[in-house]
Amino acid sequence: MNQDLSFFKDRELALKFYQENGYFIEKNIFNSDLCDQIIQNGLKLKEDLGNEVFAPLMMPHRHDKLFLEAMAHPKLVEIMSILVGGDVSGLQTEMFFCKPGTRGFASHQDNFFVEAGKEVFASAWVALTDTSYENGGLIAYPGTHKEDILPTRKIRVENSAGQDPNANNEEVVIPEIYKPINAIVPKGAAFFIHGNLVHASNMNQSNGFRYVLLCTYIKTGEPFRPGNHAKRKEIPLSNNQTLTAC
Repeated sequence: MNQDLSFFKDRELALKFYQENGYFIEKNIFNSDLCDQIIQNGLKLKEDLGNEVFAPLMMPHRHDKLFLEAMAHPKLVEIMSILVGGDVSGLQTEMFFCKPGTRGFASHQDNFFVEAGKEVFASAWVALTDTSYENGGLIAYPGTHKEDILPTRKIRVENSAGQDPNANNEEVVIPEIYKPINAIVPKGAAFFIHGNLVHASNMNQSNGFRYVLLCTYIKTGEPFRPGNHAKRKEIPLSNNQTLTAC
């Protein structure tokens, strides 16, 4: 993993790592106070929506401006504009609580759902607490982003009540040449994900919650699939425009 690289120290080397591997970990995107505030707002929103099982919150930015501001964080937007090669718009937010015992997300490519162009869509998985193998951290398959959308197969796994409804319906058939890594993403860091990178997550085997805010982005003006559940809409993030919770 790219522990010593940063887009804010050496953009060229950082971008090269991302282009070769399909992911990048950038530390200190959010400070600790912002992480804690997002968690508190997320827990309150969960209660307001009657979410008793800690299911992920889809599009929390439509209910609470803090999530919209988090998506538009200058560090996220700056890196995303590099990754997608131009002006960037927001597309989706989702907050994961991942309570103890929550089953992980099966292997998938985000672009399987979004159907955007191969190099114009990416996500930022921002750890609001330290994440690792034990508490449901990410699994990534470096290099798979160079593939097109890979075939999937249905799986028969009972989904956890606190997991995304699409988490364990199917999994990617991954070519054997690709080997998984378990990502360690500290609090406040973002794991940037190429739209075609195969990734998954582990079960939370710890005694604590694994809080994460997922923000997805697309190059401004590019087509995408709205989705029946997510109902994605392009969200202008330009500093010259008023943020609107689309």
